[in-house]
Amino acid sequence: MGTDWNQKKYSYKGNVLSWDKKDDIQRVLTILQDDAMDTLNTVLEYGFVLDFTTKHLDFVNRAPSFWSEVMRSLRFTLIMKSARLFDESADAIGLNKVLNILEQSIYGSRMKNELKEIREQYSKYHKYINEIRTIRDKIYAHNDKKEYRFWKHNETKNLEFEGEFWNKLEEILVW
Repeated sequence: MGTDWNQKKYSYKGNVLSWDKKDDIQRVLTILQDDAMDTLNTVLEYGFVLDFTTKHLDFVNRAPSFWSEVMRSLRFTLIMKSARLFDESADAIGLNKVLNILEQSIYGSRMKNELKEIREQYSKYHKYINEIRTIRDKIYAHNDKKEYRFWKHNETKNLEFEGEFWNKLEEILVW
């Protein structure tokens, strides 16, 4: 990874309303924004630790079990937080449902063009969002029968967490 994690800075610029002055839609958006920022922070932490462990292998090898657990914990947290943002199950409020709520709200007519653009951008990331869900479902959230009987299933595709997926995950969360 060639990223300088100390240079990565994302900030929000705009007017901030107190919680009491927000309506229900604004409160839902605030919670979603906080979840997205928290997830992005985890992405950046993971990237920093990846970069650190690559550059300081001698130091890491002094306590390899510790660093292994750190990486495992960050991956778990990252996937679960990301999947939560993009959850589309009936009882969940993920990004897609928030967009639906916005369209049905008093803001819907005023934001029609913006919502259309956001949906178009969201659809560009559909492949990666599905990959997040797959990783969550098959590795972290459920006991996948193929995982428990891998010798009977002839699948060669491993779930990838690095490379293109990793780069897109940060891009999605910044978006």
